[in-house]
Amino acid sequence: MTMFSNKQTEKFSSTEKSDQTPAHVRDSSDILHEHSVDPLLGLSFDRVDQLQKEFGPNRLRPPPKPSLLKIFGTQLGNAMTLVLIAAMAVSFGTQDWIEAGVIAALVILNVTVGFTQEWKAEKTVAALESVGSPVAVVVRHDASNKGREGKIIDVQTDEVVPGDIMMVKIGDIIPADGRVIDNHISNLEVDEALLTGESLPVSKQTETLDDKTCPVGDRINMVFSGSQVTKGRARCVVTSIGMKTELGAISEALATKADSKKRGWRRFWEKTQVFLGVKGTTPLQIKLNKLAYLLLVLAIIFAIVVVSSTGYVDIPDSTATYAVATAISLLPASLIAVVSLTLATSSRELAKRNALVRKMDAIETLAGVTDICSDKTGTITVGRMVLKKAWVPSRFEAPDTKVGQTYAVESGKDPYYPRGTIQAQDDNDDDNESGISDSDAVHVNELDSSFQELVQSAALNNMATISASDEGGDWDAQGDPTEIALQVFSHKAGHGKPHLTHPPKHRTKKEDHPAPKADVDGHFEMLIEHPFDSSIKRMTTAWKLVGAQGGDDDDSKQHIFIYMKGAVERVLERCTHVSIGDKSIEMSEEAKDDIIKKMDQLAAEGLRVLALAGRTDRLSNAQTVKETKRDDVENCFGLLGLVGIFDPPRPESKGAVYDSRRASIVVRMLTGDHAATAASIAMSVGILDKNHSKSAVMTGQQFDAMTDEEVDALEELPVVVARCAPETKTGFVDALHRRKRLTVMTGDGVNDSPALKRADVGVAMGLNGSDVAKGAADIVLADDNFSTCVRAVRKGRSVFTNLSKFLVYLLASNVSEVLVLLVGLAVRSDGDAVYPISPVGALVINTLTIGPVAFALGVEPTADDTMLQPPSNFFTIFTPRWFMDLFAFGIMAGALCFANFIIVIYGRNDGNEDVSASCNEGAVNSECEVIYRARAATYASLLLMLMVLAFDCKHSTRSVFKMNLLDNKLLIWSVALLSLSVFPVIYIPVIKDRVFQVTGIGWEWGMIAATVLVYFGYLEVYKAIKRLYERRLMRNSDLENSNGKEIRMAPTMEPNTV
Repeated sequence: MTMFSNKQTEKFSSTEKSDQTPAHVRDSSDILHEHSVDPLLGLSFDRVDQLQKEFGPNRLRPPPKPSLLKIFGTQLGNAMTLVLIAAMAVSFGTQDWIEAGVIAALVILNVTVGFTQEWKAEKTVAALESVGSPVAVVVRHDASNKGREGKIIDVQTDEVVPGDIMMVKIGDIIPADGRVIDNHISNLEVDEALLTGESLPVSKQTETLDDKTCPVGDRINMVFSGSQVTKGRARCVVTSIGMKTELGAISEALATKADSKKRGWRRFWEKTQVFLGVKGTTPLQIKLNKLAYLLLVLAIIFAIVVVSSTGYVDIPDSTATYAVATAISLLPASLIAVVSLTLATSSRELAKRNALVRKMDAIETLAGVTDICSDKTGTITVGRMVLKKAWVPSRFEAPDTKVGQTYAVESGKDPYYPRGTIQAQDDNDDDNESGISDSDAVHVNELDSSFQELVQSAALNNMATISASDEGGDWDAQGDPTEIALQVFSHKAGHGKPHLTHPPKHRTKKEDHPAPKADVDGHFEMLIEHPFDSSIKRMTTAWKLVGAQGGDDDDSKQHIFIYMKGAVERVLERCTHVSIGDKSIEMSEEAKDDIIKKMDQLAAEGLRVLALAGRTDRLSNAQTVKETKRDDVENCFGLLGLVGIFDPPRPESKGAVYDSRRASIVVRMLTGDHAATAASIAMSVGILDKNHSKSAVMTGQQFDAMTDEEVDALEELPVVVARCAPETKTGFVDALHRRKRLTVMTGDGVNDSPALKRADVGVAMGLNGSDVAKGAADIVLADDNFSTCVRAVRKGRSVFTNLSKFLVYLLASNVSEVLVLLVGLAVRSDGDAVYPISPVGALVINTLTIGPVAFALGVEPTADDTMLQPPSNFFTIFTPRWFMDLFAFGIMAGALCFANFIIVIYGRNDGNEDVSASCNEGAVNSECEVIYRARAATYASLLLMLMVLAFDCKHSTRSVFKMNLLDNKLLIWSVALLSLSVFPVIYIPVIKDRVFQVTGIGWEWGMIAATVLVYFGYLEVYKAIKRLYERRLMRNSDLENSNGKEIRMAPTMEPNTV
């Protein structure tokens, strides 16, 4: 069982230097001799001190954490922030302190929000990072010790040195790489899923291997740092520590910079591009940054236009201030603050749903994701083995292996919970699942004798234990995952091991334990154990029944019970008959064929199939059985039945996959498990259809053997890739990128880390994920749940939609404001322009007014149809439709505002009103009365029309009358309060004339109300035309489909680009 190809081993393995013979091809005695260490004495304390100075601490080099200064620099280097800093400098240069102060406040807000969010994300992830095993058990001695054995002591994991004799047992996290020592191992099995992705534990041996290039997963005489012992115990000599372990090798490979070879101007230019935000970030951020620089250029041009209106002679301060105001009006000054606050809010919402965002840019990228490449174990599945089906040869009077009985076993959300329904199902009904009603359940005391014997064998021939957690929630288990599944199954059937091995008076009361209890007479005591041996693939134990009623008078109570379990073929070769209750039939070749066919049938469902067998012997032979060789004990067994075990999918996975498919997102499974198991799980959750093509399932070896050209020539990439190595995953991500696909990669192990970094969005598991994986990821799932990843995609789409809404709102506001300011230059007095809006008024609208409304649009609730649209709807915001809306909204609002300005100045008195350019300087006199009234009407008209526009931006085509206007209370309060802010600006002394250069108005309110109504009607008519246009497009699309043309249609319910 391995996930690592030879190529992968060469790439990541750093356990031994290239000029040394790998430890797995050396005899353990040679390694002990090299380190001058005795397996019983261990290293001396003096020698340990020397080695610690030579090799340093046993810890991985932590991934580089961004410093406070780096995070601050990243936020300060944002394109829009740089533009605002430039505008602030100009404002200070012209001594416009109010304007400069407002811009400075915006810069501080932008940087503070972004800095705080990223720093919090780093601290949250740091709190989740696993710390591994805090202590290691080693053997050491004092140099003066003349004894035959050293002291077994606990030391900190980072104090382990090469040559240490470490002792590992069930439940331990292995602190370093080591070679298993001959004659010092007992039934050792290790879970290496964190390193290899393999869901089943690896049985360890001491035999020396021959292949120097043997993949890591096949080095069965080695144990590796970060792995967990699931069974047995052993002494091992440490061969590598820290960054020299296999775990460290992958961590080192991940940390290698891709551009390390770049030098000179090319590297400087690339770093400059990254700093300016036009490279090395998300596509949306790059486009926003480029837009900011484009707007900066246009702003400079417009400022020059304003200054040129004076003829460049005696330029007054007010003109310079107005030029800066015009330039800033073109810039969406609150854009960065709104984007940062929107992403921060979304990040907090995702955190509440167990998705911790390390890099906020990832939220944007999630919107356009086309493929989710997920690991299987612990992500789509629960990561725990459960018994799904059990089969006994027959329940009928006439024994017949062709007419067996299959039992389906119910498993709930907690795989360790020892209660569940067991149903005797139709053996020919392959589709019958374990979700059954209580009326169909088989009571534990109604189970036929064949099934009871099978359950008893599963319980007794088993070293695993289950128990209720101290908190009273989920159940805990210790032991081999397969044996845990068998033990939980036996508990559900009322034959749990504690119930069978405890005397009746010491058994748990029924009311104190959730598992059902069968009536068992007496209790069992173990005589011998022959542990599981990977070379023969079976395990055997012998038990005697003590304290049964009937005593010596009942012959059935005077036997010992010997049980065996293991691989079906290996168990069958030790069986001479088939046991069916108190009857049996000979194990003929025909019977073996029937049993093998049943095994294949269960295996085809993705189950790992084990055979259980048993026999009895006279109690008087108990001592003989203890002294008999294993090979002689394991003979003349009767087959009891078969069991099928698997790692079940999470209950939420199927719904999450369904939501992804509705969103036109392809879910792909990349796993280290076998192809049959992976395909079965994929079909059960909907990743694969029952009628899928053969090319939909591929092994890692098959994929790796193909060239890039051959992969690109495939019509479709495989949906399931089994037995894949880390390089397979990175190669698969590259293949998707060559097809212009945006990819999410989920994973938990160290083996997933390179692919997590290569993917567009890397998603690591927080509960069972490695530190290396978390360091490489953009998002960490606190609950390790695949459905949480899909919820994150849904939120990403919602954020993208809301970004589109508030961007069109912000920029349309800028267009309307700039239009008023530039066209207003045409209104002149004595050759000087008279400004329709004061510089401070323009700045307030551009920052303090539309900013809060834009943020409210940024946190709009997620639309119901968000996951019904194709990813192509989320690739770009800046589409022709979006620009059409932008200018349609902005130009109309600007035109109506300027019309009001002209009407107030000239229309009221047939153009006889005098105007004075001195009103631009804030003069308070009768000559400025009309100008100030016109500015007040213009300011109020623009602000109120922008408030109306905010509601229209909630949906690109739907009428306001058909929207749910109450679903965003923040927007309602923002619009209400900002609409009321018009009155203090116009009527409070000093503020109105000295700051905003306006005055109170009267009849103009009627004109303003009419203007707002005209603008509202215009927006409704514009949307109605868009709806008619889209319906026509839909009819044309339907016509093309009816003619057999294959096209992809985007839903029209709520496109995310306007």
